[in-house]
Parts: sequence; C-alpha cells; structure tokens
Amino acid sequence: MNQRKIKQSFHIALLITAGLMPFQLNYANKKDAPYFQNNSYFDYDIYWNFLKVGFARLNFHELEASNNDSERYEINISIKSNNLINVIYPVDNYIVSKLLKTDENTKPLIYTKRSNEGGKQRNTVVKFDYQLNQIIEEKNNIQLQPIALTPNLKDPLSLILALCQNDFQTNPIFKQDVSDGGQIISIKSSYLNKEVINTSLGEFQTHAINVETKGIRGVFKKSPNAEVVLFLSEHSPSIPVKFMSKIRVGNFHALLSGGMHNGIQIKGMKKEPLEVHSSSKKQLGKRFKR
Repeated sequence: MNQRKIKQSFHIALLITAGLMPFQLNYANKKDAPYFQNNSYFDYDIYWNFLKVGFARLNFHELEASNNDSERYEINISIKSNNLINVIYPVDNYIVSKLLKTDENTKPLIYTKRSNEGGKQRNTVVKFDYQLNQIIEEKNNIQLQPIALTPNLKDPLSLILALCQNDFQTNPIFKQDVSDGGQIISIKSSYLNKEVINTSLGEFQTHAINVETKGIRGVFKKSPNAEVVLFLSEHSPSIPVKFMSKIRVGNFHALLSGGMHNGIQIKGMKKEPLEVHSSSKKQLGKRFKR
C-alpha cells in the first residue's frame, strides 16, 4: 500500500471534516446553538476508495463563562487511523476552535491543531487578535509573520455550525473568507440536489452541496479537477451525513456512523428498496465511482 496516498487521504479528511466551508453564522440566543447546549457529537468512518482507514468524532461544547465574560463555545474534532493503517502510517490528530459570542455573530478566538502523522508531531496555535487586527500563528512554538484580519473571517471549525444551520433551499450559493493561520481564501459552495444516503444508522434524506476547492492548500492544489460534495440531512440544524472527494490519488469519503443530536441518539429512517433511489444514485455516480 502506498504510504504517500494514505497520508494524502488523511489530509483530505482533516480539510473536509474540519469544515473548510463557506457559510455565515448568526445566533439570536442560545436556542440557535443547540449543538453547544446539548454537547452534541457526530462519529464518522473514514474510507479511502473502498478501504476503511480511520475514524473521526466532531464535538460541540458550551464553555463556562468566568468574570462576567461573554458566552464562549468550543468545537473540536479528533481524527485517528485504524489498526490496519497504524502499521503503515499512524494518524492521531486533534483540532480545537474556541469561539466568542458577540451581539450579532460568533468569531474565532483560538484555533489549535495537534497532529501526529507517521510519527512526526506538530503543534499549531492560531490566535485571532481583534485589537491588533491580526491573525498570529505559531508552529512548534515559532511565531510566523502575522497577517491582517478581514471582516467576518472564520476558521475551519467555526464554519460547521453555519453549514448546519444554513437553509440551502433559500440561499443556494455562499462565499466566505476562511483561514487556518495561512493565507485567507474565499471559498464558494452551491446547492446541487436532494440525495438519499444509506448508513449503518438507516437512511437519511440529504441536500448535496458542491464545494469549490480553488485556493485550498495541499493535495487539492495538485489536483486541478478535484471535487468535494457534502451531504447534509434535512434536520434543522442539519447533520453532516457524508463527505465525498475526488482527487488524483483516488476517492475519499467519511460516513456518519453514530452520535447524539439535540440530546437524542442519531437514527436514520428504515431502508427502502434500493431500486427506489437508483435515479438519485446515478446523478453523483458519474462523479464518484463507488
């Protein structure tokens, strides 16, 4: 098995499941942030082509306020390789985004990434300093050149709530500035169609969302025809059910395998006969050969 391809597949997992997606977020009150209130989490199985290579868990938390501070939230994601891949290229990554609630929105405060890939450890801390109007990044305790903040900027994880809360039927196209400490990029995503996704939890009615990869670093830069499609459940707020990508080293996808949503264990609908959804599968089947 090619170690380089395994490494690239996990880099894609980080980019996609970490939420590099362009959506705006707006909280009116705590009722608009149910993930945080109920400590919701989503579990995923990660596949490269047809090989299961690892697992991911996405968590949401409301942090305790101190000294009359504003409300703060935390989103974190862990991504780990399974026992088979650990022999070839072990991966154990943990990413955290801490957010501050303002009157009209939320904004990122600190974005940290602890990675251990192939035995090589890296630690990254990105601070969003609104007084200096700068993004300050440290890699392995070495500070890099700061870059200027832009209005309404998001880090990758802080966009996940926006993704889940957006009404794609009403607003089918979005653009958003995003930064994980590197350059600021603007990503466009757009509504495609409705899809039925089969999982071990049952079937989910979803909206398929195409995300442009132009400007994203890493393997996407080397794959000019790369494609990314997200499948969001029709819940409100929605559940990310599946992530799919097509790049030059193969296909990658992450599929929902468990979790809690608004304090309730996630379950899909009972599976219907396969032929009912054959036309739906053909639409994306041309893009991603399963």
